[in-house]
Amino acid sequence: MIDRKILAAAAASVLALAAGASFAQNPALTSHEAQLRARDQAVLDKDKALIEADRKHPRIGGMWLAEPIATIKTADGKLPPMTPAAAKLYRQRIAERKAGKTDDPVEACLPPGTPRSLWSGQLIFITQAPAKVTLFHQYKHLIRHVFLDGPPKLDEPDPNWEGHSSGWWEGDALRIETIGFNGEQWVDSAGLPQSPDMKVDETLKLLDANTLEDSVTVADPKYYSAPWTTKVTFKRQADNAYMAEDNACAERLLEVPLKNYAPSDGGTGLSER
Repeated sequence: MIDRKILAAAAASVLALAAGASFAQNPALTSHEAQLRARDQAVLDKDKALIEADRKHPRIGGMWLAEPIATIKTADGKLPPMTPAAAKLYRQRIAERKAGKTDDPVEACLPPGTPRSLWSGQLIFITQAPAKVTLFHQYKHLIRHVFLDGPPKLDEPDPNWEGHSSGWWEGDALRIETIGFNGEQWVDSAGLPQSPDMKVDETLKLLDANTLEDSVTVADPKYYSAPWTTKVTFKRQADNAYMAEDNACAERLLEVPLKNYAPSDGGTGLSER
């Protein structure tokens, strides 16, 4: 019986010889492969530099939790410096909530936005890679991507609830700048407003192995007479901490008649049962 190892070695030799002959007969193919190899090497060199740099940064990945904050105050314990328009809107929102009604977008199951998601009081799972930091929120199951290519380079970012976040390392601190908001969300549950021109700057820094501080600065000339800063302190949780489902909004849909979402005459193919 022929040894299978000998057969495998012979087959490999034949394939190698055939490949060599093919390249010899087709110099263009050899040149093309050389280009591909050069491209791949360039990618590897770039990745190697990113990986080596990342090894020098603090490890902020893991499960984190901060106390919930309903009414945001500045780092010195005061309300943010609101413009007259913002102060009027803020008082109106507080009065409406006390009266049992509110236009809070979160109550309508819309995304909480940045930075409101930070002070929800629910778990945040942070993953750290050389080119990106990702925040997975238990709150509304929000996922926030922070590409480490900042500051942002988007001249006209597509407005959305969370904005567009870019980050970079400054020593032991991770700096994040977020722009490109749609201006529809509240900054906190009390009703601090935002406009599409809002910019959020964050500085995340480990105070010790189990404490992560996020210093958040909000700038929005329409609603605030000056930029203001607040701080959120996260405590590290066990790596296997349970991130529960957030089904409140999905369950609420079960209570709403289907016709409110898909009228029978709307051409959707759905009808009320």
